[in-house]
Amino acid sequence: MNIFSTYNGMLLLFIVMITCCNIGFNHGCMDEERTALQEITESMGYGHDSYEWEGVHCSPTNSQVIEIYFYFIKEDSEEQWFLDMSLFSKLKQLQALHLVGNNIGGLDNPDAICELANLQRLDLSINSIEEEVPPCWGNMPKLRTLDLSKNEFRGNLTSILANISKNIEVIDFSHNLFEGFVPFSILANLSNLKHLGLSYNYHLQVETEDPIWHPSFQVQHLLLADCNLNHQSGQGIPRFLSTQYNLQTLDLSSNSLVGNFPTWLLQNVSSVLSLRSNCFVGQFPEHFQSTLSTLDISDNRFDGHLPLHFDLILPQLFEFNASSNQFSGNIPLSVGELKHLERVDLSNNRLSGPVPVGLTQNSPLWYLNLSNNSLEGEPLAVNCKMPKLHWLLLHNNHFVGEFPACLSNSLSLRLIDVRHNDLLGTISSLSVLMQLGAFLVGGNQISGHLPKELCEMQMLQFLDFSNNRFSGNIPPCLHKSLVWKNKNQANSWVPIDFTTKGISRLYQGIPLTLMTGIDFSVNTLVGAIPQAIGELSELHSLNLSNNHLTGHIPTSFKELNNLESLDLSHNNLTGHIPPEISQMSTLSKFSVAFNNLRGSIPSSTQFSTFSESDFEGNPELCGEPLQRKCSGNDDDDDGRKENPSEKAVEGVFDKPLIFYSFVFISYSLGFWGFIARLYISTNWRRKYFATIDRWIEHLFYIKFFKLGT
Repeated sequence: MNIFSTYNGMLLLFIVMITCCNIGFNHGCMDEERTALQEITESMGYGHDSYEWEGVHCSPTNSQVIEIYFYFIKEDSEEQWFLDMSLFSKLKQLQALHLVGNNIGGLDNPDAICELANLQRLDLSINSIEEEVPPCWGNMPKLRTLDLSKNEFRGNLTSILANISKNIEVIDFSHNLFEGFVPFSILANLSNLKHLGLSYNYHLQVETEDPIWHPSFQVQHLLLADCNLNHQSGQGIPRFLSTQYNLQTLDLSSNSLVGNFPTWLLQNVSSVLSLRSNCFVGQFPEHFQSTLSTLDISDNRFDGHLPLHFDLILPQLFEFNASSNQFSGNIPLSVGELKHLERVDLSNNRLSGPVPVGLTQNSPLWYLNLSNNSLEGEPLAVNCKMPKLHWLLLHNNHFVGEFPACLSNSLSLRLIDVRHNDLLGTISSLSVLMQLGAFLVGGNQISGHLPKELCEMQMLQFLDFSNNRFSGNIPPCLHKSLVWKNKNQANSWVPIDFTTKGISRLYQGIPLTLMTGIDFSVNTLVGAIPQAIGELSELHSLNLSNNHLTGHIPTSFKELNNLESLDLSHNNLTGHIPPEISQMSTLSKFSVAFNNLRGSIPSSTQFSTFSESDFEGNPELCGEPLQRKCSGNDDDDDGRKENPSEKAVEGVFDKPLIFYSFVFISYSLGFWGFIARLYISTNWRRKYFATIDRWIEHLFYIKFFKLGT
């Protein structure tokens, strides 16, 4: 959630009770306005007969339309669409036009709304509008709010701001494609300005120091993240902020600003302060008190210890992010005394010692990230209770003890990451966490069977139990997962580090929504690979290497239509490589090295991309890319299934001693059987000798009569 969208949130509150006019449009509205409203509704997908609908507010005195609030009416539309702004120009008394989140891709006749002399609020935020802003939008005489944030508006912003209405109170152009050099001096006379947002316009250059100017406004919300702030004047914090006494929200993130820890800002800003991703240095101050509810100082160069009396300095703190700095020492016990604290991120520092017990007991936390430190002791208190917890990240520390059983009380968990610690014991008393999307415990010393509760966690997307001491069989019921079987959307906005194709990758954004994986490698699992795994058609990565698995490679793997990486190496698998696997077009990483597989390697375009190392360590495996060529005794390349009886006979007669013994015995039985028949039967003897006599006479005749002549 964007913590700096407070203005949009306030506007939403204003429209909760807005409904249609008390008298229907058929009777209460002017014909011209009624026709315009019908055209507008039809352009947005309403039917021809829909004259009464929410979002339109009429004047109680003359029934003319004065406010339109269309929030997220077409957000699910598959295609972007163009809105004809001239439709609104007929609503002469219109004062507020809000078209938020409707997947609008462009505007026809955008200048038309400049005819609305009474328009005070124009909000086109959260769309995909690719336009240049008409100059007349800014200088409409009564305009107080102009919100174009989160679109793709472009053009030079300086000329727009230089001519903007002197009555303006809210300007938000954040998250667009504006460019140009913007000196704050052009805003000096906007005495009513309360909200200014220029964040995340990467081609802007915003300058507050030169030329010298004096503001006539007292701004409440100032959003200047990632807009190349003060790059021409030394990259310092804007000095005019020291004269702003009503600041509630200040965002200076991602501007490479320099200087010492700006203690005075902690007192000037009353609610939300973000200094993330800059180059500030120094230690966290100890002697002050602030009303801040959100403080983000992550990704800077702050060092030293966190203050001991954190609860006295920031008693109202709701969110605290000090990640990616150089803080050291223990996490102060006083952090656990903050009654309103719901989000804590202290990852990527040099912190040591235990986790404060108070931080996890009867805690309102929904996000806790202490990863990549040197923390010690048990990861969580034995009697921890965090019923609202969604995300828990404790990886890469020195935690010991057992997996925290108290997490069974956190039924809303979506991510558990305790990888690369020194945890022992088993995972035997875990509740079924129905929302859990990533369960990551790799790189510990956890033993016992894989928890059966995994089969009931239907939202699992990533499962990493690698590099532990798990034993027993792979649960055959893993096919119950909805995410691995169907194209369910991922339920985590937290980036996830997962190893696939032998490379550790950080998945976030859209790739995170598409990726799925199971890693049970480097354990002592036994038994056969369950056929049911072949039902996980949305699985992208499967690693079962370095175990003691036996049996054949399941032919059901041919159904894994999205699998990109399959590692079955270093097991005791037998039989053939199913030829169906060679037709898996998505497979880019495959290894069955060091098993007991036999026969020929299936030939296919896909398998031709794999190297010899992917098949080595199987003495009876042959064919490309191995050096061992397949002989006539090897199985055909078609990989047909063997008849067990044929295999038994073939195995016996392949041995030379047994083969020649069989020939000798067969010959002996035939010869002596014939002699015995002649000896016993007089009739057989007479016929036999008569036949011999005729052959002798025939040979004699040929030799002496035919050849002699």
